Amino acid sequence: MNSYKLSIAYDGTDYYGFQKQKNKPTIQGKLEDALDLLIDSYELDYSGRTDAGVHARSQIVNIKTNFVLDSKKISSLNKILGNSISINSLKSVSNNFHARYGAIERSYKYFVRDSKSNYPHLNKNSHQHHSVINLEDLNAVAKLFIGEYNFSSFSRVEKFNNPYRRIQSSSWIKKNEIYEYTIIANSFLRNMVRNIVGVQLACIDQKVSQKDVLSELKNPSGERLNFIAPAHGLILWKVKY
Repeated sequence: MNSYKLSIAYDGTDYYGFQKQKNKPTIQGKLEDALDLLIDSYELDYSGRTDAGVHARSQIVNIKTNFVLDSKKISSLNKILGNSISINSLKSVSNNFHARYGAIERSYKYFVRDSKSNYPHLNKNSHQHHSVINLEDLNAVAKLFIGEYNFSSFSRVEKFNNPYRRIQSSSWIKKNEIYEYTIIANSFLRNMVRNIVGVQLACIDQKVSQKDVLSELKNPSGERLNFIAPAHGLILWKVKY
């Protein structure tokens, strides 16, 4: 059995997330349709699900198969996949490699423009926030999330095996008209990153206070902070093993 690690980038605009769903276009579904044309049997795993409309710069997929995958087959796969999905690297790995459980660090980026930035060509992969943004204020809120906390108030999941996550880095920078947020953790709950971004934007709009954010991190009330940022500004950036 051969085991391969693939790095896949995709534009999630027209897909209902990564994970395969019946009668809906997904990244996994399109990838498996392409694989089925080239190899007869395989096992496929991945580093984590992304929601509908979320993009990826480097989603990691692990394929186990008796067939040999090489650069020629990857080129053929990319032609079948079209413009919205691209396999950007292929590496042989141990059969013990696990794309999800072997990951020790995941990073996401979220891209925001303020009310003054009217650039239609950026609409597909950045969110336009309809108020003025202050970078210093954003970073004051962002640093609150660093550390290990119960993030149940920042996820849409109602029941958790373990709602605790350790955030290693949480910060904003500005590049030209774009505010770029980077968050790094061992793993994330469902919708957690988008909720964290939405709460930060709500904070600078004075819809919620930093005190409220800290309170929900340290002593969750059971009520979700309902400020979820749109999916199209989010990109799964990197997975580390």
